[in-house]
Amino acid sequence: MKIVIMGAGAIGSLYGGMLGLAGGSEVILVGRRPHVEAIRRGGLKFKGVLGDRAVRLKAIDDPRQITQADFVFITTKTYDTLTAASRVRHLADSGAYIVVLQNGLGTEKEVENALSTTRVLRATTCMGALVTRPGEITVTGQGLTEIGSHHVENVDAVEQVAELLRHAGFEVKTSDNIDGVVWTKTIVNCGVNPVGALTGLTNGEVYSNKALRGLVLRLVKEAAKVADGLGVKLTTDDPVRYTLGTAKATGANVNSMLQDIRARKKTEIDSITGEVIRLAHELGIETPASEAVCALVKALELQYLRSTGSRGAAESTSFDEVTEATTSS
Repeated sequence: MKIVIMGAGAIGSLYGGMLGLAGGSEVILVGRRPHVEAIRRGGLKFKGVLGDRAVRLKAIDDPRQITQADFVFITTKTYDTLTAASRVRHLADSGAYIVVLQNGLGTEKEVENALSTTRVLRATTCMGALVTRPGEITVTGQGLTEIGSHHVENVDAVEQVAELLRHAGFEVKTSDNIDGVVWTKTIVNCGVNPVGALTGLTNGEVYSNKALRGLVLRLVKEAAKVADGLGVKLTTDDPVRYTLGTAKATGANVNSMLQDIRARKKTEIDSITGEVIRLAHELGIETPASEAVCALVKALELQYLRSTGSRGAAESTSFDEVTEATTSS
């Protein structure tokens, strides 16, 4: 089995590294040059809750070097999804299944449309990890990986990926309600991630603060109302309790949005809270708490992106457009 990890940051390196340690498959990491070069020199190093370990893997920064693969995991940030997909088009054209393992809503559909293929699987993860330095990740939390597809003909591929991940030590469930899985995870992210990002607090610290729990509650209720309006069947009957339970259980986690803020990188707020706001507008649903935290995160990231001349600063009008549409009705 040949597995490509496209976008080997923290989560991509975690999944690729564990698959490599399990043996039985050839795993290739595709990532940024400093990380790739460090892995080439000394292997990929793990620290944290899974213990200290290291694994030797092939690591490259240009997927055009790869001519064939069975599975390609896209683990980039959501705003890089289409770029990542375009760089592995040749692998999709030769029959590879694309496994979209990301936050956010609708990215698997974007990949399907961009690559003109239905051989696309969608996965979510509750694992937590940080890149602590090039070639090294720290695993901060363990949790469930869920995987499914919108296309019934992919059921065997879903089971195959699930078994590969179980063999690598992950807790995995397959689902025939992948929209419900993705929305349930997104609702948790809507509740916890921007609050942690704005306050600089871990998931557990957000949970322990009574005032912040109240804000999380409002954010979750707004997102859940949108899901209900779309007819999505969530995987929990009580999204508020589920979100707070997740925050408590992953108390040590520095959520990915806070990681981005600390690293002065573009966040995924547009594909999480921003996408919920956009869909809410289409449904005529009010989302005042979501709009407030989204505006604050966007203002914070724009401040540092402008100072560094980042690509993200030039793309930061998307939420302005969402806000104008939402407040003009």
